[in-house]
Amino acid sequence: MQFNLVVSTNEDAIRRCQKLGFEIVGTLPGTFHHPRLSYVDAFVMYKQFAT
Repeated sequence: MQFNLVVSTNEDAIRRCQKLGFEIVGTLPGTFHHPRLSYVDAFVMYKQFAT
């Protein structure tokens, strides 16, 4: 299994992770300070790998 933390404003990274089979399993509010948008959320993304 793998967890990734992706900033909610990084739409390209979110799409890429979803194409690879990751899903959003949680949101961490106000995790990162964006230079223009102030504090933004981060998504916890998860994928289970076959063993």
